[in-house]
Amino acid sequence: MSLFLISTSRNISSLYRQRFLSFTPRLLSSNQYNNDIIQAKKQLKVNPSSAKQSPRLRRYHYYVLSIATGALIGTIYALRQVRKHEGSLPEYVANPELLERKAMEARPLPPPVTKHITFDAPPRKNFPFNITLYQFVTCPFCCKVRAYLNYNRIPYDIVEVNSVTQKETKWSLYNSVPIVVIENEQIQLNDSNMIISAIESYLRQPTQTFKNIMKLYKSVVEKDQKGNLIFNYPNRYFIIEPLINDQLEVIKEEQKPIVNNQTESFFTRFFSRFFSRSISQSDIDSKKLQNEPIYKPKSNEENEYERQWREWVDNTFIHVISPNIYCTLRQSLNTMHWFSKVGEWEEIFPWYQRWIFIYVGAITMRGLAIYLKKKYNLNDNVRISLYACGNEWVNSIGEKDFHGGSEPNLADLNVYGILTTIQGSEAFQDLMDNTKIQPWFKRMKNLVELHRIDTSIMTIIECTGCTLIAYGIPFSMFVFTIAHHPFRVIIAMTSAFFWLLSLLLSSLLWFAVVPLRNQLGFAVPFAVLFQEIFRYLFYRVIKKAEFALQKVQMQELTEKGMVFDRFAVAYAAGYGFGFISGTFAIVNVLSDMTGPGTIGIFGHSQDFFIATAFLTLAIILLNTFWGVVLFTSLDQGGIHQYLGPIVVVLTHMLFSCLTLFNRTTRPIYSISIITGYVILCGIIVYALFLRGFNIRQRLNRQ
Repeated sequence: MSLFLISTSRNISSLYRQRFLSFTPRLLSSNQYNNDIIQAKKQLKVNPSSAKQSPRLRRYHYYVLSIATGALIGTIYALRQVRKHEGSLPEYVANPELLERKAMEARPLPPPVTKHITFDAPPRKNFPFNITLYQFVTCPFCCKVRAYLNYNRIPYDIVEVNSVTQKETKWSLYNSVPIVVIENEQIQLNDSNMIISAIESYLRQPTQTFKNIMKLYKSVVEKDQKGNLIFNYPNRYFIIEPLINDQLEVIKEEQKPIVNNQTESFFTRFFSRFFSRSISQSDIDSKKLQNEPIYKPKSNEENEYERQWREWVDNTFIHVISPNIYCTLRQSLNTMHWFSKVGEWEEIFPWYQRWIFIYVGAITMRGLAIYLKKKYNLNDNVRISLYACGNEWVNSIGEKDFHGGSEPNLADLNVYGILTTIQGSEAFQDLMDNTKIQPWFKRMKNLVELHRIDTSIMTIIECTGCTLIAYGIPFSMFVFTIAHHPFRVIIAMTSAFFWLLSLLLSSLLWFAVVPLRNQLGFAVPFAVLFQEIFRYLFYRVIKKAEFALQKVQMQELTEKGMVFDRFAVAYAAGYGFGFISGTFAIVNVLSDMTGPGTIGIFGHSQDFFIATAFLTLAIILLNTFWGVVLFTSLDQGGIHQYLGPIVVVLTHMLFSCLTLFNRTTRPIYSISIITGYVILCGIIVYALFLRGFNIRQRLNRQ
């Protein structure tokens, strides 16, 4: 094409040259014309050598022009293809650890724990980290993680994620479950296989920190066309031995056994010393540890065999589950009802949403089952594919008790976790009846679920005990000193109303001061001042009522049990203040005691609930005798008229501010509790002194 264009340009140039030569005679004279013609002809006569070089130069220009034209066309074509397929190629995210660290910083604290799983035996191997599991209760991958943790008896907290809004995991870049958070080091673990492999790697060879384990499981993060992040873990099926410098020396069995929890708390030691005749927990744990099988390192062949079957679970077995539990519309509906029961949807969703999830979800999942059956080339009768997988698993076990031999391996736990997902469906029962997998499943269930504690019973017992600690003495005080006197009951109820007014005004002030809204150091002093102001206002109201009651016939008051006693009025007024204050202090804690579990809430002390119970008792008793001191000192006059209110305000402020130590990462409950009861003893002595109580006279009378 380029040669054709060049030849055409040559012909056109020669034509214009001839026209020019024919036009010039008209402008020039004939002699000049002849001379020019002669000169032009001489110039047209070129040397032979130059005539030979001219075509070569022309060809060179042609080649250069052709190459440039081809490069231009190729560049345009390549750019069009790149734009056409732009976004289809994966875009890898650099430094994903930084993104995960920022996501962890945005995680709400403390997490909304819905259940705490604990065990009546120590862990099979020491795992000194607190775990929080974000899950769907019916998710098969979450069931795999739970089965692994339950088998190894590793305590963990559960955060049940709303399957629709997923607000509990909005902070995470990983848009799926399960998610495990190592609370001690604020590390996020994603993907069920990676979670199991990472924890198993630590159990087989402990490291100084869990971050040393996470260095072995680097994530490859991609970004799709919509901007969503896709996390891949190439090593998720591998149990990796950490670096030698990162390894932690394992304590020999002859030495003191390791217990998963931290050292026994102050209250545990205190109550076990005085109220328990049994042996210590460490002795119990050491005896249980002696019965545990000794861990033997696995060979490379065993690890490879285990890894192959773990991959089989994810690549083959799990794909036959959904088409079987949703194989008909009726079974799909029964499965959704089972999920509603297990997932406690009645407590999470309103009735109309639950109805949509069950019935619309059953139809949707039925359509999904048809799609999955075609995608994975399952038998038209999907039960046959399920039975085939069950028989394949049983044949791999052979004559052994478990796939791992005498003890389950990770493949055993994965298959068991998947089966627990469908335990309430018809497909599960058909699998048990038509294959030989049931004996293995029962053996696994006995090992995995044997030592798990029913937290509902445990929490009810704990709630009852803490309630009796907090309200046992105040309830007895009410029954024996107030309940039989209607006037004192009225005084107590009225004083409680005044306390509520002080709470309302202090709350309005707290809400109005926006910059200091999250600072308890600002809210506590003002709340104390408002309470004492309203205590004094109630005293003034009582004084007005006393003047009015003096005009009433005392005999009629006596018949009705309304004897006006200043000390009794002060006592009832203080009791009303204390009871309502203690109720507000512990009511939310009592609701948490009934469930989920209570030990190790977000890494806090085990003593949280029992410490709160003792603090509530101190608050009730202190407010009772603060009322006695304030009312009696104001009535008595003299120096006590000023000393009494000052003592009340200062001790109230001191005790309330000391409770701020309980909000630290490692709360020091002993400071506020011991100081509170020392203040209580001093206030009781001062109140008795104002009352005129003399211990010497009492002893002499006796």
